[in-house]
This record gives sequence, structure tokens and C-alpha cells, in this order.
Amino acid sequence: MCRFLCLLLLPILLFSASIKPFKWNDGESFLTFLERKKLPLAIYYNLDKEDQKLTEDIPYNANCQMLLNDKHLIQQILIPVNDELQLQIYLTPKRKYGLKVVPIISETHSEVLYLPIQSVPYDDILNATGSKNLAATFVKMFKGKVNFKSDLKVGDPLVLVYDQKYRLGKPFSMPEIHGAMIDMGGKHFAMYRHSDGRFYDAKGGQYEKFLFKAPICSPRITSGFTKSRWHPVLHRYRAHVGVDFGARPGTPILATGEGKICFEGFSRGYGNTIKIHHSNGYISLYAHQKAFKSGIHLGSSVKQGDVIGYVGSTGLSSGPHLHFGMYIGSTPIDPLSVMKKKTEGFSGKERRVFLAIRDKLDRIFRQKLSSKPVAHKYVDFQDIYYVDSGTFKPKPF
Repeated sequence: MCRFLCLLLLPILLFSASIKPFKWNDGESFLTFLERKKLPLAIYYNLDKEDQKLTEDIPYNANCQMLLNDKHLIQQILIPVNDELQLQIYLTPKRKYGLKVVPIISETHSEVLYLPIQSVPYDDILNATGSKNLAATFVKMFKGKVNFKSDLKVGDPLVLVYDQKYRLGKPFSMPEIHGAMIDMGGKHFAMYRHSDGRFYDAKGGQYEKFLFKAPICSPRITSGFTKSRWHPVLHRYRAHVGVDFGARPGTPILATGEGKICFEGFSRGYGNTIKIHHSNGYISLYAHQKAFKSGIHLGSSVKQGDVIGYVGSTGLSSGPHLHFGMYIGSTPIDPLSVMKKKTEGFSGKERRVFLAIRDKLDRIFRQKLSSKPVAHKYVDFQDIYYVDSGTFKPKPF
């Protein structure tokens, strides 16, 4: 709690203040939120266009906090945008409200979960960690490779190696899994996260069968994905939770994968926007469109490669381009991490990096299987890989 209070601009008010947690309403715009809280709309309109666009990336059900004084006057509101940045609405000494983009203070724990199966993996992982995301990701990783219903027996062990962020003492954001294994009747199945952010089996085969294609032909990236960066000139935090593709106005925009249109409309920041819900839980976003293709509407089913619209510059845009976002639920991810490569698999130096990652994770798996810890155990180990002189090298645990 002390880390949260350190962010407050008016600590003298803490002696008579109360903190009220709340969740962000699904589908609510930032302007609607300000109106509902009877806050001045100038908070939004005084922002530059990049920060205005950032308000449209607030995840639904985001855990927010509001600081009230003893007269129930709002002193400050913290609204997470992703797992690294949050919007901070605050009352100044001149009794005016302002807004800043500030980093989220969190702690990252590197953890290893050893768990003998008692029911099914999803339920057992959820009971042990309280993380639906961790449980769902584990099940998804082994889908099509392991039949939990017919092959799994009570007592078969699983091991998960992952990083989890904590905010105010509670798990925050998606866990980052490095590797996972399950031993079913002595038969070993494992998946490993490579330095490209993708998961592979022991032979280097990619686990994800559903891969996305580029949303335009001959894509040219003009701006990459980042959850947080410090702008050295503006001296403020920025985020860009998507990839921008430069293209001429009218260039056809393609559905990156099969799915169903779950949003088609206009927003102040993203302009003409389409969202597609894919069967594997991903949601793709296509913003700043000049126009939608005729016949495309909410609820339409699309196939990978179907034209859904045309490149434009609507909304808060400095020129014609496609802003392309990818989400798991409401959590933004780098779209390039789930898009098809020119060549699948790897060889040479990249393969040597993967084998080093695999071997180190295998040692963790063997250690946990042999020691058979009683319960969920927190451990401190170094990152599996790091960058040294432009090349990936494994770190010792």
C-alpha cells in the first residue's frame, strides 16, 4: 500500500482521505467516465492526441483506485492502461484537475509451480495460484498434443516456470510463461518460450496452429509495439499498443485471421475502426480506416485474407496508415509475436539459442520432479536469456 501512496501528489490529505477501488466499465469511454464522475471534460481535451488515443486502450474491468477526502471530493484517480502505465487524474492546489501518464509501481516475481494433478489441470492451477490466465494458458499450450481426459491420472505432476507481476500485493496483468511440462504416466510433454516470444516443443515445432497473416500486402512498419517508453524530448511516458503500417490511402485492409466482427464504428482516437474476435481468444483491431468494405458489419464472419476496409487517416492520425492491434481478452500484445514468419522454424544461431533455453528449462523440470515440493514455491532465478553485444545468450539459474 505504501507504494500506492507514494504516487499521491498531496500526501497531506492522506490523514483524512479514503481509497475507493472500482473496476472500469466495459465499453465506457473516457469522456463518459468524466461526465459520470462530474469531472471537467477539459481533462481529456487538454491532452495531446497521443494521450487522447491512450484513453481508448483502457482494459475493461481494469482495477482502478480513487482517492476521496473527508468531504468525498475526488483528489486523485489511478486508471491502468496496460501493465506498465496508468492514467493519473489529480486535483492541483489551485483546485483544478490535471492528468498525467505515470508508470505503474509493481513487483515481478519469478515463480516455479510444481503441482500433482488432483482433478484437471485448469482447476488445479487455478486453486493453487488464483490465476485464470495462468490456468487457461497452460491448457491452451498443450491443446492437440495431450488428451487430458483420457491420458491424465491423479498424481501426474506438472511444472510451470513463469513471471508474475504484483500490484498492491495482488497478481496483476498476464503472467509471462517461460516453459511448462506435464508428466503423464512417465511420458514427458513440455513446451518452451523462445526469445521470439513464441512457444515450441522440444524439437522446435511451434505449438500455435492458428497463426495470423499481415493485415496489408507488402507491409511497411512505421511504428512498433511498446507498452511504455520514456520520451527523451517531451520528458513524459508514451505507449503504443499496436503496430503502424504505412500505406497509401485506399490500400485494402485484410482480416489477419478467421473470426467474427465484434466492433464496427467510429471513435475519436482511432477513427473508423473494426475489431475481429477470433476463435482462439484473440481480438484484432484495425484503426484509422478511410472506409469499411461494403457488406462488412457487426456480426459478420470473415476468413483470413478477406478485405474488410481501406487504409485512411480518420481519427487522431498524422497521415494515412493502418494502426493494427492484437489483444488477448483486453490485454494488448505485440501483434508480430503471433504473426506468421516468412520461414517457420529456425536454424543456425537461432536454433542454438533455443536449445540452450530448452536445456535450462529441462533442468528446472527435472529438479522439481525429483524434489517433489509439497506446495507452490516461489523462487528467484535469472531471466532465461539476455542480450549481450546484439546476440542472445542464456543466463545461468
